[in-house]
Amino acid sequence: MKSKFTIKSYLVLFLSCGFIILIIKVIPVLFNDPYYNDKLFPKIFIPSILIFSFIYLVIGELRTKFIIVEIDKSEIKTKRFLGLKTETYKFSEIEGWKYSHLTSRGGTYEYLYLYQDNKKIIKISEFYHKNYLQLKNKVQENFKSLGYEQFSLLDEFKEIFR
Repeated sequence: MKSKFTIKSYLVLFLSCGFIILIIKVIPVLFNDPYYNDKLFPKIFIPSILIFSFIYLVIGELRTKFIIVEIDKSEIKTKRFLGLKTETYKFSEIEGWKYSHLTSRGGTYEYLYLYQDNKKIIKISEFYHKNYLQLKNKVQENFKSLGYEQFSLLDEFKEIFR
């Protein structure tokens, strides 16, 4: 079984491209336009926000959540960065799974985490994956439940840099 992306999930790709364009267009203007010579705040604040947002989207969202998941008979394959990085996990290597809920303005989405050595190795999301329920059923058939995990933005932020 292979995961399929929702239409909403492609927004992350478009936003990443948008931030690249903004970084390329805006930052040189801030440093080359004489109007900004004596203005330190825009030279620090705007590039920092643009670069941080881009890093968060690419490393945080694309690397950990915008992934292709393939569940076979005895292993799970993940493809990150649009298929550039492939990882394979045998069923015997995975301890189990936990789920959590993320509530946002657009609704409440369920996330499913697969664990290996007490670390999240795979995140399957109702927001990103169109066939989330089928993937969840497949995971429930093959792995033991480790319970519910309260969603934490701090934990999500820490995982970006792991």
